[in-house]
Amino acid sequence: MRKLIILIITLSLLFPALPAFAQQEKIDVYQQKKLVKSVVFQIGLHEYYVDNKTPGVKMDVAPFVENGRTFVPVRFLSNALGVKNENIFWFGNTGQIKLQEPGFNVVELTVGVPEVKSNGVPVSGVDVAPMIRDSRTFLPARFVANALGYDVDWDASLGLVVCWPKGEVKPDISAVKAELKKWTWTETGYRLPSVTGELFKEWHNKADNSYWTKAGLKVDSDGSPVYPIELSLLINALDDGGSPEAYDQAETILASKFGPEFAGEVMSYVRQKKSRRDMCHVGWKTYYAPSGQRVDVGMGEGTNIQIYRLSG
Repeated sequence: MRKLIILIITLSLLFPALPAFAQQEKIDVYQQKKLVKSVVFQIGLHEYYVDNKTPGVKMDVAPFVENGRTFVPVRFLSNALGVKNENIFWFGNTGQIKLQEPGFNVVELTVGVPEVKSNGVPVSGVDVAPMIRDSRTFLPARFVANALGYDVDWDASLGLVVCWPKGEVKPDISAVKAELKKWTWTETGYRLPSVTGELFKEWHNKADNSYWTKAGLKVDSDGSPVYPIELSLLINALDDGGSPEAYDQAETILASKFGPEFAGEVMSYVRQKKSRRDMCHVGWKTYYAPSGQRVDVGMGEGTNIQIYRLSG
């Protein structure tokens, strides 16, 4: 039971309001009465992985690095581990965060203050403070982890934060790594199928970085030289070489930049029309992403998703 609370360490409280806490997906963390062996986050990815299993659990925010330190969205990890919501406290008037599960260390932090306390004692070496981003509170993963005795490792090759119970052997996360190696991050912030990974099928035009995945998704990562398009996706109709996996890949790409809520909104429209007949004479529909970027969806023999650069 002690390890259950220790895992809170890597959290970030993502608190718009406490009631939203309870609505998140939970994972049964006990297998034959053993606590989970690992939790893995990837910087920028709206998904985390438990016990080397894929697919992961979706999040509406992603871990990020700032000032050389990793900040992890903890609400999702907290729920996955079964931490009681009533024992995680947020004091909006002071910006204080308190993790207070009966019988375990009390952890206290304050937004904007580079200090972590464990049972009232400051943790040494803390040089960054909890911060609010997009109306959510994020905690520095490593220092909170150290305060509560949980091991945290950084895998620079894939941008991974790996957490496991202190004193136990570092966990096997080979399945998670294999899954993540299928994808790559672009400088513009998209997670695209890697041209060296197993999702890749063939180049459409290598000169402009456009290619097909095996699922029937065309990715044009150079956008358009004529129009201010940052990224273009083409999904073949199901009766013209496409597949359900192509729709999933397109949603993953949209979610990597704009979050799962916006990606789900766009793709719920796209998924209504999967055959060439369904797509005939549909025309274009325009969305605006949280970043303010314009996203156009057009249908003909396939579905085109065009993401425009921000003007100015």
